[in-house]
Amino acid sequence: MFADQVVVAVDGVGNREARDVIGNRDDNVSTTTLSGRVHALEEHHHSASKVYPTLAAGVAITAGAVAWALSAGFTEIIPNAAIGTKFDIHYVSIEGLNTNAAYELVLYAVEVEIGRCRFVKNAVQDGTVNAPIQTAIIPAGTQIQAKLADSAGGSIATVSLFYHIYS
Repeated sequence: MFADQVVVAVDGVGNREARDVIGNRDDNVSTTTLSGRVHALEEHHHSASKVYPTLAAGVAITAGAVAWALSAGFTEIIPNAAIGTKFDIHYVSIEGLNTNAAYELVLYAVEVEIGRCRFVKNAVQDGTVNAPIQTAIIPAGTQIQAKLADSAGGSIATVSLFYHIYS
């Protein structure tokens, strides 16, 4: 290497030279360098998916008592410290719906909204559905909660979450 070809430090924060913006090939998902962004995209598209809860029944969430009212309280889906690394959520698996209605599920990371999705159950549709949802990368150990609203009021949805982790 020539004396004037300095490689930027891993996850460096300088922004004076092109190498500071391009980054180091070992940058991780926490950086804003091009290398860090590519690393995040690679993990986003090529990491194995996980589910929560795993090897257990989904979590039942009850909608607000009247049509299109969110639940009064939060329902915990992923407990605090259950996922030990950064992660994001890609799908909500709807395992059961007790009423023919339209539903809106709101996900929260420690009571801060992180995403919404909608799904429907009608008289001829009783199979499970995976509703797409996309969250930002969530810090390790974050509790995920939910609230539910529906067009009938008081309905119950049983769900689990598809997610993947980032190193």
